[in-house]
Amino acid sequence: CGRGWFYWKGLLVLWTIVSTLSLDLSSCPVEDSDCKNTMKSISHNEADGSVKLETNTPIPSLKDGDVLIKVVAAGVNRLDLSQVKGQYPPPPGDSEILGVEVSGTVASLSPLADEKSGLKEGDRVMALIGGGGYAEYCVAPYQCIMPVPNEIDFEQAAGIPEVYITAYQALVWNGYLQDGDSILIHAAASGVGTAAIQMAKAICSNVTVFATSRTETKLPICAKCGADVLINTSEQDFAEEVLKATGGKGVNLIIDFIGGPYWEKNLECIATDGRLMMVSLLGGPVSSSPMTLGPILKKRLTVRGSTLRSRSLDYKGKIIAEIIDKLLPFFTTGELWPVMDQSFPIERTEDAHKRMQANLNSGKIVLTL
Repeated sequence: CGRGWFYWKGLLVLWTIVSTLSLDLSSCPVEDSDCKNTMKSISHNEADGSVKLETNTPIPSLKDGDVLIKVVAAGVNRLDLSQVKGQYPPPPGDSEILGVEVSGTVASLSPLADEKSGLKEGDRVMALIGGGGYAEYCVAPYQCIMPVPNEIDFEQAAGIPEVYITAYQALVWNGYLQDGDSILIHAAASGVGTAAIQMAKAICSNVTVFATSRTETKLPICAKCGADVLINTSEQDFAEEVLKATGGKGVNLIIDFIGGPYWEKNLECIATDGRLMMVSLLGGPVSSSPMTLGPILKKRLTVRGSTLRSRSLDYKGKIIAEIIDKLLPFFTTGELWPVMDQSFPIERTEDAHKRMQANLNSGKIVLTL
């Protein structure tokens, strides 16, 4: 009798353990994974600039306010190429994994995100993140997540967050674009460049857009996005072309990704009270001739530099909320659309980076999972 009591007591304890494990498995937020806690991701080596596919990376845990996203596609940006070389580390506390913009579905939500975001598991979303996009799963603060319009697929959606937020920041928050302005956009066939062309035409009236590229074959894409004047900087002096087209007045706003090599010509063709927005330094930070500051005073210019990745969560949340309200409807009407270059499976990340490094892309390169 005593042995029987211990036998049944043991069965009860075993059943309790099995039941608990079953509950834990059923609550696993990761779909189709048998509750795995690892994922594929891309690692990088700053010493030689290489990237490598990893298959056993821990799935990131949620902090309160975070949302776990099952990634379908991730945008490739030049800052990723810089991070691989050790030149652009992620902000403190963000993932060391490459990738700052993703699209996918909501896998799980922290309690605060569940309360505040209005999101639910399975929702189609796109997000701006500090890092971690080159992976099967990533986390994003709920304030940095946007719904994917029905008219946009996941690959297109992965090309929206970083580029359209950067373009909106340059044009509206920093550049104060107004009706009737003329605007010069350098490297206009890039992801941010094509977004800026479309956006300038969509949000303001009677805007004249000058678009530059060093490659003649990329200029038709700029025209398709709405550019009025196309300039091949390999064959034409962009300052001369701008002054000729504006009757010597110059443009009201310049969005510059090139930096030092274009400094002098930018000052030459910008109008009085013009705004020069420095978004990147692809040509390096040093001017090809001694820097002259006289035109800044004479023309009463505003020169402003800006980055996005290192901004506070409060800043990102505010600009994203404004974009959801004011820009996303344009994707529904077709006035805004991501210009896509090429998609690569995540296993071919190195090929995607090489394409961007060689300046072969027109529009967005994305990785798919």
